[in-house]
Amino acid sequence: MEQFHRLEDAIPAWRAKARLIAEADPRPRRSVEPEVARLPADGLPYQRIASACLVWMTERGCWPNQAADKTRVASEIEAALRSLVPPSPPPRQSGDVRGSAWAVTGAVGSAIGALLVSPLTFLWFDNRLIGLFLGGTLGAFLAVRGVSALLERPRLVAVVRSATALSSGGVVMGGVWRAIRGEALGLSRSVLWLMAVPLVLSVLQPRSAADGPAPVRDDAARKADIARAADMALAVAWAHPERLAAPLGAMRAEPDRLPRPVIVALTQLQADIVRGGSDKDIRDSCDDLMQRLQESGYAWTSIPKGTAFEPEMAGLFEVFGSIPSGASVRTQRAAMTRDGQLVHKGELRRV
Repeated sequence: MEQFHRLEDAIPAWRAKARLIAEADPRPRRSVEPEVARLPADGLPYQRIASACLVWMTERGCWPNQAADKTRVASEIEAALRSLVPPSPPPRQSGDVRGSAWAVTGAVGSAIGALLVSPLTFLWFDNRLIGLFLGGTLGAFLAVRGVSALLERPRLVAVVRSATALSSGGVVMGGVWRAIRGEALGLSRSVLWLMAVPLVLSVLQPRSAADGPAPVRDDAARKADIARAADMALAVAWAHPERLAAPLGAMRAEPDRLPRPVIVALTQLQADIVRGGSDKDIRDSCDDLMQRLQESGYAWTSIPKGTAFEPEMAGLFEVFGSIPSGASVRTQRAAMTRDGQLVHKGELRRV
């Protein structure tokens, strides 16, 4: 199995793995039925990506610290994904008003255009059909284009709607006042204006979110979201402080320097070996070296033979082969620590 030593080397393989994990979830479906549940726009399996990233890194040897709290690290990665990987924006809807409003706008514009242009063509060409065709086409185009340009300015739309409502109220109040004074009501003009008010308000009424199917992002946008989430999960896990064991990181940052008494004891042992000293001299030099090491804070931890194996032992010992929890083990090599910090892991084997 390939082991990665650089983040950029691990990205392609992990991204392919994360895509398979993410696409295993149910995906949003296009539906106009209200009873069909639809996933939110940011429906990415953040938790599954975070947990799978740690498992994948451990299998590939990119997460050496087996003593880390994987559950807590996965929660931190998940929180980072939700904060740092916003989903791509959904596609904009083609219109902000209902389709019936556009139909009414085109019909009214066509009628007004035909009424205005057909008399002119009758005077110039003695033919109303040309005016009806040109006026209807041009009127519908100008009406729809004008309303769409108006809808692109929300503040102006609000002003027009407010002014339309106020003016209609003014027409009603004016009619009442003229009736009180005994003047002509001007019903034809008032009725036409009051009929135009609902038309204007319906055309400028924005579409609500429940009027149609929610926009669904295409496959390319979803794959881009998955790729961003996968890259961010790998980057956060790669830079996590618990990816490498703390003592191992400290040793790399500052090499362990032997105390002077230990160096003296090592020199004496080397001299006894070179000059061919007796077994007693070499044994005494070894005992002196071990005593100096213990005085300097070094210690060796062993597991008594027959002890039941527990997963917590992986913090101090490596295992030979696969050892299930509860199996009897023995110490093949003691674990070395200094001042309570691990310097070198030991090794356990099954009895």
